[in-house]
Amino acid sequence: MTELAEGYRVARSAAPVREQAVINLRNLLTSKYHPGDRITEAAVGELLGTSRTTVREALRQLEAEGLVEIVPGKGPTVAMVDEGDIRDLYEIREVLESFAILLFTERATADERARLANAFGDLEKAHESGDAPQVLAAKQIFYDVLFEGAHNNAISTLAQRIYWRVARVRLASLSAERIRVGIEELRIVHRLMESGQGQKAADAYAIHMQNARDAAVEAVKRFR
Repeated sequence: MTELAEGYRVARSAAPVREQAVINLRNLLTSKYHPGDRITEAAVGELLGTSRTTVREALRQLEAEGLVEIVPGKGPTVAMVDEGDIRDLYEIREVLESFAILLFTERATADERARLANAFGDLEKAHESGDAPQVLAAKQIFYDVLFEGAHNNAISTLAQRIYWRVARVRLASLSAERIRVGIEELRIVHRLMESGQGQKAADAYAIHMQNARDAAVEAVKRFR
């Protein structure tokens, strides 16, 4: 068995196999596949260590999430995203995440604020590495703490769905310069949050998201 296959195999645990398959397949599609790539159920089943029936059920779930397109006569493929999709999705991200920042500033506990500060510190360390996947992973932890401290489960659920739709594009858009500028933008946001200036932090974050959207649009153009 290859190292790649080993990394995505479904474990035999208390969690339902189908649920694990959805999670592992979602990670697989956004890290190893590209938009438009065909998905072969047999090959994916071998990678995940599950039956083709389980793979088929997981694909249906990811189709509902917008990650997979099932075309008659062609089978499942990784969903394509165009410039219009990216602009739409980033506009929603801007609204949701800016609101989460405002809510966090108003509602977060002292422990949640400390955890966010630690998460941002880890994000800065990831930035120093210059490794885009590491930066994205650290950012996700930052967002997890942010959403938890906003105390609004709906924001977290919606934001996570959008995250997976744009995961591949986000990775492609993170040039060394964009990583540097993005960290500087988030540093301003975090400082405003720490000082209790929720609305200013949300406004600064909106600017950060607009710049991230522009970088993502350019990344989509390179996929052509």
